[in-house]
Amino acid sequence: MTVPLSKGDERGGGVRSSRAPRPLAVLVMSGDPRRRTDWAKFFETQGMRAIRCAGPEVTSCALEIQRHCPLHDDADLIFYDEESVTKELEQQLDLYPLAVPVAYARSDRAPDGSEYPVIWRVRWHRPKARVTASAIIGA
Repeated sequence: MTVPLSKGDERGGGVRSSRAPRPLAVLVMSGDPRRRTDWAKFFETQGMRAIRCAGPEVTSCALEIQRHCPLHDDADLIFYDEESVTKELEQQLDLYPLAVPVAYARSDRAPDGSEYPVIWRVRWHRPKARVTASAIIGA
């Protein structure tokens, strides 16, 4: 089955596939296993795909080793447990151009006792655009 993109596309014949869109991927980083699981379930119940990371205090961190995290590459949203962020990780993030914002979150409790993230602050810096001579000259 195909569905029109918009009313205007019905006239023009534009259609798109009925294939379901890829769910948003959320990277959840917490050194606390229960918190990490609860936060991941929080996003999964909203139809998102959760990517879990134990963080630099529990495992080796790709950002500390190679300044690049493959988990970041797969994420549309990033949530860091504020309590699990180390000084070293913060320093690496200062050097690392982020493709998506990192939300630093604290935990709150739902009536059933599960934890869910509450954003405390957001970090995002993109790499500065390079201006080359050819861009200025128009070559």
